Parts: sequence; structure tokens; C-alpha cells
Amino acid sequence: MDYLSYAIVTGILSSVFIFGIKSGIGCGFSKTGKLSVAVLCLFYLLVSTAAGYFMDAFDIASFLTSSLSTMIHIALAFFLLFGGIATIKKWNQGCDISRKTFLILAFPCPVCLSALIISSAALSTVIDADGRLIGFLVGLVFAFSIIVSTLFFRNLGRVCRMVHIPFDGTPEALGTVMIFIGLFYLVAAVMIPAYMNAGDTPTLAAASFGTNEIFAYIVTAVLILIGALTGNALGKKKEFR
Repeated sequence: MDYLSYAIVTGILSSVFIFGIKSGIGCGFSKTGKLSVAVLCLFYLLVSTAAGYFMDAFDIASFLTSSLSTMIHIALAFFLLFGGIATIKKWNQGCDISRKTFLILAFPCPVCLSALIISSAALSTVIDADGRLIGFLVGLVFAFSIIVSTLFFRNLGRVCRMVHIPFDGTPEALGTVMIFIGLFYLVAAVMIPAYMNAGDTPTLAAASFGTNEIFAYIVTAVLILIGALTGNALGKKKEFR
């Protein structure tokens, strides 16, 4: 491969890594055990391998603009919103339900599944390999992202305390993040079909993995993290009063 091909592959796999952070947030803030994280990574690895095998059989553009995709997004958004509210409420009452509610955040959503299929299809235009091998590579990066982000968010509270930032990384933070992501999904349910129908759909690699899109994902992740920090700080201030 030439340098341009390497750059395209790096960009696609970077996008896959960013998508995996959502599951890592749920696992990290809920203090999920190593076995559960391993099972989740294996699940995504199998799904991604299957996506690589069946990638030519799916019309992702039509699915993302369909009413079914919109309904799934809205349903998942409400699950996240109510799950986040319940997690915060129960935690303040002395009960930790994050080991259950984190599943809403960790398991596949239409965006993640579409990202796995699109990534496999985009890589197949650059890498001359079997679809299952490409899907396995995508799943491996996704699983690696889950593991890295889980470790990061699990230890974030400890690091913040070391630098005297009022953030503990408790299930309350998980609830706050779930609410922010739920609101993001509500916006996505409206924006994605409108964007896809605005004109001719560009090619997979260009439409899904451009620099602007990757930057948007990073900004979204940063805003979610800021929201979690703010929500936790406000909760601490309320307790102090």
C-alpha cells in the first residue's frame, strides 16, 4: 500500500476506536468486572467479524434514513435518559444499580453496528483481504478501544483526586453521561436522516470518516466528559450545602 492508503486505513480505524469509547464509558464508570468487559469485547469482535462477512448485503444509507432507524434511536435515547436518571436517583439513595444500567450504554446501537459495517466496507476498498479478516481487524480495534477507555474512566476519579479536581467517578457520573448521550441520540435521530436526504450520498469512506466527522466525534466525547464533571461537581456542592 502507498502512503495515502495507510492514511485512509489509519483514519478509518481511528473512527472505530472513537466509537468504542461509548461502551468503555459504561464499563469504566460502573466498575464492571474484568470478565464482563472481556465478554463484551468478544461479543463485539464476533459481531464485527460477521459484519465483515455480510457487509455487501446491507444498504446502510437506506437503513439510516428509514423510520425504523429513527424509532430505534429515539427508543435508545429514552432508555439512556431514564436509565441515567434512575442511576443517579438510586445512587443518592444509597443503592448502586450501575452494574445493570451500564448495559444500555455498552451494548450495540444502530450507530455502532452501522459503524462496524461501514468500516469493514471502507477498508475493503483499500485492503485486499477476505471480508471476515477485515471485520475481525475492525472488531479488534473496537475491543481495544473498550479496554483502554474502560481503564481510563475507571481510574479517572483517582487521577482527579490527585490533582484536586472534585470528581469521584461514581455511578452518579455514569448517570450524568447517560443523560448527555441520550440527548445526543435524540438530536441524532433528527439530524442523521435529514443529513442523508439533503443530497446525493457521498462514498462510504468520504462520508463517514472525514476529518470533520472525526473532529465532531471527539468534540462530542469531550462535551460528554465535561457534562459528567459538571454534574458531579454540582452534586458535591449540593451535598456540602
